[in-house]
Amino acid sequence: ERSRNMNNASDIGDLGPIVLGDNSSTYLVGTSTGNSANGDIDEAYIYDFVQTEAEIQADRDATHVCPLPVTFQINHDNFGINCLAETISVTTIDPGGIPFDTYSELTTLDTGTGTGTWTLVSGAGTFVDAVPDDGLATYQWPIAREATAVFALSYTEGPATINVDIFQTDDPGLRDNDTEGDLLFSPNGYTVTAAALPNPVPGVIQTFDATQVAATDFELHIAAYGQTPTDASCGIIETYDGQRDVAFWFDYDDPVAGTRAVTIDGNGIASGEGAASTQPVVFAAGQAVVTARYKDAGRIRVSMKDENEPNPEVAAIRGATAAFVVRPERLELSGIRRTDNGAGNPGAVDASEGAFLGAGEPFTAEVTAYDAEGDPTPNFGQETTLLPIDLVVDLVAPLGGQSPGVGLNDNDGFDFYAGGSSTADDLSWPEVGIILLTPTRDDYLGATDADIPGVQTTEVGRFTPHRFDVTQNTPEFDTACSAGGYTYIGEYFDYRTNPVLDVTAVNLAGGTTQNYTGDFFKLTNGSLENTLYSAVAGTLDAATLPDPLEDPAIVDLGGGLGRLTFDLDSGIPGNPVGLAFERNAPEAPFDADIDLQIDVKDADDVEASPLTQTFASIAFPDGENMRYGRIRLTPAAGPEILPLAVPMVAEYYVSAATGFVPHADDTCTTGVTLGLGGYTGGLAAGETCVLDSGQPGVSGEGCPAAAPPGSRFAAPPLAGDFNLSLQAPGATNQGSVDVTADVPDHLEFDWDGATPGDEDPVSRATFGVYDGSGRQIYRRTVP
Repeated sequence: ERSRNMNNASDIGDLGPIVLGDNSSTYLVGTSTGNSANGDIDEAYIYDFVQTEAEIQADRDATHVCPLPVTFQINHDNFGINCLAETISVTTIDPGGIPFDTYSELTTLDTGTGTGTWTLVSGAGTFVDAVPDDGLATYQWPIAREATAVFALSYTEGPATINVDIFQTDDPGLRDNDTEGDLLFSPNGYTVTAAALPNPVPGVIQTFDATQVAATDFELHIAAYGQTPTDASCGIIETYDGQRDVAFWFDYDDPVAGTRAVTIDGNGIASGEGAASTQPVVFAAGQAVVTARYKDAGRIRVSMKDENEPNPEVAAIRGATAAFVVRPERLELSGIRRTDNGAGNPGAVDASEGAFLGAGEPFTAEVTAYDAEGDPTPNFGQETTLLPIDLVVDLVAPLGGQSPGVGLNDNDGFDFYAGGSSTADDLSWPEVGIILLTPTRDDYLGATDADIPGVQTTEVGRFTPHRFDVTQNTPEFDTACSAGGYTYIGEYFDYRTNPVLDVTAVNLAGGTTQNYTGDFFKLTNGSLENTLYSAVAGTLDAATLPDPLEDPAIVDLGGGLGRLTFDLDSGIPGNPVGLAFERNAPEAPFDADIDLQIDVKDADDVEASPLTQTFASIAFPDGENMRYGRIRLTPAAGPEILPLAVPMVAEYYVSAATGFVPHADDTCTTGVTLGLGGYTGGLAAGETCVLDSGQPGVSGEGCPAAAPPGSRFAAPPLAGDFNLSLQAPGATNQGSVDVTADVPDHLEFDWDGATPGDEDPVSRATFGVYDGSGRQIYRRTVP
């Protein structure tokens, strides 16, 4: 057994078995496509069977796809003629009021009186009328896509008024919505068709049910048809001739009320039989034609009668159309604007023009249904079931980009209509770009030939990302002297691993906006703001900071992705590569603790969340200690016949109390060269040189012959000692020479103390004690 629309059945899975009898176990199993929040389920199945426990467990855990609930909508003209097969159409309708073309169950047709014979006029399913004139037949709806089937009912005897039903054979509770009304049979009446009837008349007459367009004329062909007391033949009653006073009225079917009347030959007719008035209609050989118009939308039925017929053989003749749909001529959108602040749609035509809204953020638009004369159709939107509007999206730019549909942020959409118009304030488009929108409605009121076309808007947009989602890598600095675990204050240090921000452009719901690329990619160095390197201790040298108009390097990766890579090469000629701390007065060593932050936003002010992205406390894997250093040269003196050692060492500042100490960790300093000059006494240029690997050697003043390895000038130094020695000038070459070391800027020092600024170290090397000969007479006292 099947039960539909069960409320508050959230605990259904906990019912357990219900034992109906010996060796029988019954389970109630439910699946839901409805509102899980309130426990509603669409179908529940009760199974009665004998099973093992394993089978019971498997069935309990199984899931089942619930078929979408449908209703059946019957359509006929309300007036039948006993000798004429009455055309009756049946359409399967889903809960949204749209024809449902995948229904494939067995259904039963029933007149309810035990009389009547059914035939199939059109439909791909299997039709069976097993017993003639019993009022019953079955129709197996096909698996092939079919929403409407048409039948003919021959009803020659029985109660004059019947109510036709259709229901699902195995579930009689699933049946038609009974909106078609009763069907009244009589020996004769009017047939109403879309064209004049031929004579002889075909076996089945298609009652007028053609979809019309609001404010457009259409013809109703009326024929007096049936049998008379003196003529038992069934056909057009040709004696019904000349001018007749016919009363016309119409009934609202859906919506059930309205403000505009149908016109017949330009005359407004009443809504309802009670207020119907007559107007002249000229018949010729039993047939006439009138022109009708309805300046509104909906499903209506036009009826007519002649109760003043003087011919006693044709008394109180009446007839009607089937219920037919009159659709609006078109749908139009207007008033497109932002929901949050009411700003209008700028209508950008390319990526260079103004931005409208972030992807996925709500915008507002008004839809209006118009008739063929350009007036709104006030009944549109008043239908029994609210009819959704489809907004067709055409992508203008970027060419070849993603073009998803319009969504509803609050699931409301166009949900309240007045005067044929509705405003939705929760529309959204989840991508980046520029679009055109076309409002449409397919199968208006379930009529498959009642699609309502729409007028395409001008450009809507430009849509931007809602925000940027950003991920960071883990950057690292290189220590200038990795072996010693330090960097001199004022010395440049660079990235070992450059900071990288991977930026994803996303919509309000967090989905990637893949169209954020090419001309629509608006991240630039000019849009990024507040790039800041900051240090907890020490002061970073502003001259070494990269130019924010050049750094970071920005790459459009496509598909809504971008990459920002930071570097310490600003690209400016003369600017060094690397970062450095300002070097002023001597200061104690400190550990570098450096942050890098930047405000990520693009040229449209789309921001990262959070706006400020920070690389905090960027690591120095090989040591973050910063030391104030210098290179010292100490004066030296010795005999001219022996090499002279000149002390040259790297030092760093410890504290005011301790001052400078030798820097034994320095095994890294390079770029040091020596100069010899300022010769005095008997010492001349070329008479001494630096013991080195050759001329000029690493010192720049090396002797022509390479010195033994242990005597050579060391650059980089050995534990801070440069191992500087000058070659002996030889006998008679007594005098002095000034030794100047050209050292890196971060190892200079204010040696003179007289003028501001730091200088290279200088010292004097003196050979011999006196000017001239260095020979001495050894004297001693002899007792």
